[in-house]
Amino acid sequence: MNLRLNTIDWRVLNDAADKLEGELASQPILGLVKAETLLRGVDALEKEGRGYREYILLRSLGLKMWFTHATSRGGVTDPRTRCAVGKALASPDGAFNIYRRILTHAPLAKAGDWEAFADGLAADARAAADAATEEDLRTTKVRYDAAVTAAHFEFVDAEIAAAARVIEQAFNEKNALVSAVALVPWMDPGDAPARASAAGGEAAAAAAADERSSEDDVESMFGKKKKKKKMPSRVSRAATPISAKNEATAAVFRDGLEKTLGKLVKKQAEPTFPETSAWNVGEKQATGSDAVAAAVAICLRLPPACVIVVPTDVFASALTFDLGVLGLDKRVVSAAAFVAEESEEAKENENAVLLAFDPAAPGADAALAAAAAKAKASAASAAMLTVALAGGGACDAAEGPQGAAAARAEALERAAERAGA
Repeated sequence: MNLRLNTIDWRVLNDAADKLEGELASQPILGLVKAETLLRGVDALEKEGRGYREYILLRSLGLKMWFTHATSRGGVTDPRTRCAVGKALASPDGAFNIYRRILTHAPLAKAGDWEAFADGLAADARAAADAATEEDLRTTKVRYDAAVTAAHFEFVDAEIAAAARVIEQAFNEKNALVSAVALVPWMDPGDAPARASAAGGEAAAAAAADERSSEDDVESMFGKKKKKKKMPSRVSRAATPISAKNEATAAVFRDGLEKTLGKLVKKQAEPTFPETSAWNVGEKQATGSDAVAAAVAICLRLPPACVIVVPTDVFASALTFDLGVLGLDKRVVSAAAFVAEESEEAKENENAVLLAFDPAAPGADAALAAAAAKAKASAASAAMLTVALAGGGACDAAEGPQGAAAARAEALERAAERAGA
């Protein structure tokens, strides 16, 4: 792996990983290398030719989404303990290092048993939680708001189960198009991002996500980057159609995977999915991360033999480690790829699930609308799955935060608009 030249020699790296297998404890990155070559093979990785920075960014996103899901799947609902688990997973010399653990469970994903893969990761997260000492908990930085309790995560789990049931029933009844919503409360400190108006507030939603704090540097898995100082806005956001930054985000929903990764590497300090750009306020990303994890959980619960249409190639690649499948004859493609598929690529009478996040990133709605039109015309049954942002503050495990019912109704209305219903 050559950071300066931004290259990876997979054949040399694979040989080195085999020879240095005994060094896994001190060189945890070897675990990721061995998992990657197991899942995809050296020939495919060489042919792909992905740059080092792009590769690390993509796998950072994938590992973050899977282990955030695993923490919930493992029943870790205390906010401080969840953050301590994340710290343990990121520790390069810890027993629960994320690279070593992914190697342990990669054979299950390779065999197509993604449920067992997720269960293995969940057991790791649970073990890390159980191993956390009082000192670990005391020194852990909690990224959630002080009002967040276990009830927030219990509510999200209930939302995940309910959304999956709606889709399963729709497929059983061969409905043309149904909509399922899973709410995720705002759990970061401070106010939630302003929701875009129905009159075209994609730009307003993304503008909220463009806010940055005034820290100078951020250390990430792919190097240190300077952060821009926050500047006062000269133009009313409500009157701004689409800024240059928003246009760059919208391009993510049009460009191919490698081109998109190149753009993200240049603009991001901390890895975040383009899909949830409107969910993040500055460096506050906990809610967006849990929203992505909720989407993973629902995708795993979906009935067999369906196509899961996700917003971007980045999301599809991160979710499936570039395998394009999620077990049980479930395939995963981006909205753009789904629309571009020829008839021989798509499976006849295949059920389709279209994933969306609300608020949406710039460009997402247009890509989703095209995919929805194709799904309604060609799929046996189609479902819109929306992971939607609810309010912050106190949360009841059954009823959710204040205003949850209204948030659900509004999300369903916007989903119908996106699908052209």
